[in-house]
Amino acid sequence: MTEKPKILVIDDEHSVRWAFEKALQKANYEVALADNGLKGLNLYYEFKPDITFVDIRMPEMDGLQILEKVMGDDPKALIIVMTAYSDMETTVNAMKLGAYDFLTKPFNIDECLSLISRGLAARNSTKIAELGVQAPKSSALKGNSTAMQEVYKLIGKVSGEDVSVLVCGESGCGKELVAQAIHFNSHRSTKPFWPINCTAISESLMESEFFGYEKGAFTGAATSRQGMFELAQGGTIFLDEIGDMNLEMQAKLLRVLEEREIVRVGGNKRISVDVRVIAATNKDLRKLIAEGKFREDLYHRIKVIEIKLPPLRERVEDIPLLARYFCSILASQRKGVPKSMSDEAIKLLCEYSWPGNVRELRNVIEQSYTLSRDQVILPEHLPIEITKCINQNNNKILVSSLSNSKTDSLINNSTQEQQINSELPKNNEDSGKTTSYESTSETPEDVAVKMLIKRLLERAPDGDAYSYVLSVFEKELLYQSLENHKRNQVQSASHLGITRNTLRTKIEKYKL
Repeated sequence: MTEKPKILVIDDEHSVRWAFEKALQKANYEVALADNGLKGLNLYYEFKPDITFVDIRMPEMDGLQILEKVMGDDPKALIIVMTAYSDMETTVNAMKLGAYDFLTKPFNIDECLSLISRGLAARNSTKIAELGVQAPKSSALKGNSTAMQEVYKLIGKVSGEDVSVLVCGESGCGKELVAQAIHFNSHRSTKPFWPINCTAISESLMESEFFGYEKGAFTGAATSRQGMFELAQGGTIFLDEIGDMNLEMQAKLLRVLEEREIVRVGGNKRISVDVRVIAATNKDLRKLIAEGKFREDLYHRIKVIEIKLPPLRERVEDIPLLARYFCSILASQRKGVPKSMSDEAIKLLCEYSWPGNVRELRNVIEQSYTLSRDQVILPEHLPIEITKCINQNNNKILVSSLSNSKTDSLINNSTQEQQINSELPKNNEDSGKTTSYESTSETPEDVAVKMLIKRLLERAPDGDAYSYVLSVFEKELLYQSLENHKRNQVQSASHLGITRNTLRTKIEKYKL
C-alpha cells in the first residue's frame, strides 16, 4: 500500500490548523499539527514531513528560526512560510534561508493544495536531479543533432591540418567554442589560445594590440610591449567578428598571414610569428565584399576551410542536452541541493525560437536556476519573455487554425455581410425563420468572433463543447489582462472583477 505524503502545519491560530487538517485529510494526506514554534520544531524531527507549513509570528520560536534550524540540518526540506505581514524584508529573509515558497494570509486552501502537489513532484524528482549534476568532462561544445555531428566531423578533419579556418554563424551560437575545439585537438594544444574580439578594440588601438609597439612609439608608450601575435607564438589566434575590421587593418592582417612576420608599431624590425588563425563572423562576408567593405583576397586567405555553425532553432533536439548540461555546471559551482530541468520546462524551451542562440539559453538556465526554490526547475520558473513569446506564437497559431482566407476577407471586406450569409444555411422559408446576420449592426470584430466560435465548435469534443470553447477564450482573456497590467495580479483581478485567489487558481490551471 502506498504511503500517504506527510504534511506538518505549525501555526498558533486554531482556525488555520483546523482548516488545514480538514482539507488535507480529505485530500488523503497524513497531517500533523503544532500550535507553537518549539512544539513544531520537535514534531518536525519526529514526524519527518514531506512538506511543512510554518507561520512567521508565533510564541516561543518564530517561523524564521524554525526555517533556519531545519534548513541547516536538512537542506532538502520543503518549508512553506505563512504570514499575514507580507513586507519585503520578511519575504526576502525567508527565501534566503531556503523557504520553498511564501504565502500571504488569507489564502485559498485550493492554492495550498496546488502548492503541495507541485512541491511533492519536485521532492520526488530529487534523485533524478542528483543523477544529472556531474558536468561532462568533454568540450563545452555540446549537441547530438545531425547538424552538430557534421560540425564535429569538420573539426576532426581540420584540427590536425595547420590551415586557416572561418567559422560562420549567428551571434551566440558558440563560434569561439568551435575554435577552442580545433585548437585543443591540434598539435598546438600546449601553446596559447588567444581570442580577440575585433568589435571590442577601437580602430586606433587595433594595430598596437595585434602587433605590439616599441618604446616611444606614441605618447604613453613608456616601454616596449608585445602584441597578441607574439603572445600567441606557437598557438592559435581567434579573430572573432572579423567582418567588423576596417579595411586598413585588413590589409595589414593579410600581409602578416602571407609573410608570417609582424613589425611592431614604431619599430622597423621584422619578427617571425608562428600562429594559426581561426576567424569567425556573424555577417555575410561575400555581401561585404560586394559592398567594398571587406577585402576579397583576405576572405580567401582566412577561408581555407569554412565551418557553418547552425543556429539553435535549427537543432532543437540539442536543447534538452544543453539545458541539462548548463544545469550541471551551475550545480557544480553553487552550494545547496543540485537542481535539474523538468520535462515540462524542457518542452517550453524547445518551443522558443532562441534569437540569442546558445548564449541566451545559458542565461535563461542561470536565471531560472537562481530564482527557483524547487529542486527541479518548472515552467513557472522560466523568464516571462520565454512564456510570453510562446503564448503569443500559440495564439497566432490558434487564430490561424481557426481562421481561413475567407475569414480574413470577412474582416477586411466591406461586403462581409453577403459573404457570411453565403457561408451560412439559407433562410427557412417554411418557418419564416432566418439565420442571416444583420449587416447594419455588426462590426468586423463581431464577425471575427462568430467565425472563430464556429471553427471552435467544429473541433470541440462531443459532449464537452461548452467548456472547451469557454476555456479557449478564458485563457486568452486572462493572459492579455495579465500582460496589460505587467503581471500584477491584484490590478488584473480588479480589472477583471474577480478575486485574486480566483485569478491565481486560473493561472495555475492554464499555466500562465
